[in-house]
Amino acid sequence: MRNRYLTLFYYVIALQEASRIFGLGKETAFDKSCTDDFLELLKDQEVLRTKYGAFEVCPESSSVTATISSVIHYAASNVREQHRLLADADKIGKKFRIPEKRLWHIKVKAFAESEQWSNLRILGDSRAKPPIGYKPFARAVIRGKQPESEVLRYIRRITLPEERYDLFCEAALWKKALDEAFRMRDGRRIVNVKTLCNSNDIQLLAGELMAQLT
Repeated sequence: MRNRYLTLFYYVIALQEASRIFGLGKETAFDKSCTDDFLELLKDQEVLRTKYGAFEVCPESSSVTATISSVIHYAASNVREQHRLLADADKIGKKFRIPEKRLWHIKVKAFAESEQWSNLRILGDSRAKPPIGYKPFARAVIRGKQPESEVLRYIRRITLPEERYDLFCEAALWKKALDEAFRMRDGRRIVNVKTLCNSNDIQLLAGELMAQLT
């Protein structure tokens, strides 16, 4: 642990010197700004590690995205401090001017990876219309092999029928995919379900729906 702190100390000293040098010329102003942001990130990471008494809350990283993600991941194993951790993740995003849509994508991905499905649900319900829509939420629960009810929670809020159809197929909800294709009067999509699905009942229904379209 002592060696890690010494390494970090000398690393910070080197970065501070680089910032000083970059500040000597106008042509290196951008480099100075990036270096200063990185120094600030390292400082915030150390503050978080000290605050929660754990290296896992915020492993050293040069990425703001990775920092936010690690804090959210750690919240899964520290339920007692979960609210504060998620608030700290938001503060990091705001401080480093992470665009709103990007921050939402980071949260959805991190919640899914750490299986914080209830927090994903809270996030999805926190806005009448999330800035990234509901498709990322639906794909997250599908890939996380969550129950059909959770998948439908998000797909039903998606307005584009083409997107709903694609997600029903991705979730192997073939009957619902067929219903969506039929509502669109799209024979190609009906045939696609018939080809992808191994269920005799679904294939039979697909044939009946195709007959109704002709």
